Amino acid sequence: MFGSLRKKLNNVIQEGFIITENLQQQYRQSQTSSASSNATTPTLDESIHSNRSSSSFGGQLSGSDLILPGDVNMAAGCNLLAKYEDAWKLMHDANENNALKAAQVAKQIERIGQSTNVLHTDMTDLATCLAGIPALVAKLHESLETLQNVNKLSATVETELDRLEDLCEECELQEFMLNKQCELSQFQQKKMVELESYRQSVAAKHQEKIRQHEQNLRRIQRERQAVFDDAFRGDLAEFKSKGALTKIQKEEPSLPVALEEVVLEDTTTKDALEDFLNG
Repeated sequence: MFGSLRKKLNNVIQEGFIITENLQQQYRQSQTSSASSNATTPTLDESIHSNRSSSSFGGQLSGSDLILPGDVNMAAGCNLLAKYEDAWKLMHDANENNALKAAQVAKQIERIGQSTNVLHTDMTDLATCLAGIPALVAKLHESLETLQNVNKLSATVETELDRLEDLCEECELQEFMLNKQCELSQFQQKKMVELESYRQSVAAKHQEKIRQHEQNLRRIQRERQAVFDDAFRGDLAEFKSKGALTKIQKEEPSLPVALEEVVLEDTTTKDALEDFLNG
């Protein structure tokens, strides 16, 4: 932008120089005819213009004295140049200020753009989340129903577990009772075997005692028979010799005792049997 302004200023200055040269040529042509009537002292602007033109154009008019009319301002180009220079300086300062402000505005725009992008991202995420809220609500309702079903199943499972525990306790009790019954049966069998063994031993002892008692009875009977035989033979011999028997006092005969009526009283054996049965 500054380069274009400089080009425009240079073009304006060149056009001013061309106009000034054309005017000088016109006045040179007419200086011979109007030298006496129009001879006046130059004004301040004309002197300044002459000084500037002499310095600017490298002494092009140094060899001639120009007399310009009063209505021509030869310093207009310089004034215009100064005006454009001041305007250019103001524009340059304004452009620099605008550049600084533009940089600040660009930074602010960049920050705003970044924050806008962040907000756009957040809004997009928020919109996505909001769009997913109905599905989330539906899932929550399904989850609540599932939790209710799980609670019902938990209550059912807890009830069944209580029943299972009761059944386990009953099974353990039955198993304990069966074990005790088995132990009792084994104990009874053991005691029955011991009782049978003891009964056999007692029966054997009883049979032995009966056999000994029968032997004693037979021995006593034989002794009595022998005594009776001796007495009979003595009575027979006395009857043969005397013809009569001596009267003797008769004793009442004792009733015969059967073997089944024999009772053996053995307190030691009886006490041992009672201890075995009670133990």
